[in-house]
Amino acid sequence: MVDGGRPSNARDDGIQVLRRAAAALDEIATAPGRLRLVDLHSRLGLAKSTARRLLVGLVEVGFAAVDDDGRIILGDRLLGLASADAAHITLSFRPTLERVAEATGETVDLSVYRGGQMLFIDQIESPHRLRAVSAIGGRFTLYDTANGKATLALFDAADVDSTLASLDKAHAARVRDEIRQVRARRVAFDLDEHTDGISAAGIAGRATGGNVVAISVPAPTERFNAHRDRIIAALQSALDSPLWGS
Repeated sequence: MVDGGRPSNARDDGIQVLRRAAAALDEIATAPGRLRLVDLHSRLGLAKSTARRLLVGLVEVGFAAVDDDGRIILGDRLLGLASADAAHITLSFRPTLERVAEATGETVDLSVYRGGQMLFIDQIESPHRLRAVSAIGGRFTLYDTANGKATLALFDAADVDSTLASLDKAHAARVRDEIRQVRARRVAFDLDEHTDGISAAGIAGRATGGNVVAISVPAPTERFNAHRDRIIAALQSALDSPLWGS
């Protein structure tokens, strides 16, 4: 069999390389500046020579860089592409964030799924003196945040299992039960889980271009509980935005 004049096994080899490169970039993004080649080949389950060739290729195209101590970071070319992508998402979703902020009077966060975590890319701060604020550019886990759980609800069973593999069985079972509920109601919750004294609700969906984007509303738990219905209604309204894909 040939495809465009090339043997099908060459095509399959190319796809495998792309998958390995994507997996490597996910690992680097999850622990930027903390991994060396030995860590990369161990995490990917590759021979060290294969991991080295993969890393050399990523460095050559500007998707990764290695410092003087051998630690690996994302490359300037990839960061530039990511910044442009995040800027486009931020610009597109800003009016929706503003509507949610006006309806709730609370902080509203915009995040995107990157490298197994939620990357915060925009925020409208609450006018309250006591408010929840997360740093733009911060990364948060999936299993104990509202935006993360809303994102997990979009994944298939295998991806959910992979994400929860580090948790003990009881904790993983609780998160799976929550994910089933999120799929039914479209809103996820973090009730004093990620940060003591802060609770949040969140939604997520696939936006144009395939990005998984989430909107969340965090607040001091006492105020969150008092205005929970208002927050849920504002987020459910935001789900009607045409920015979400099918």
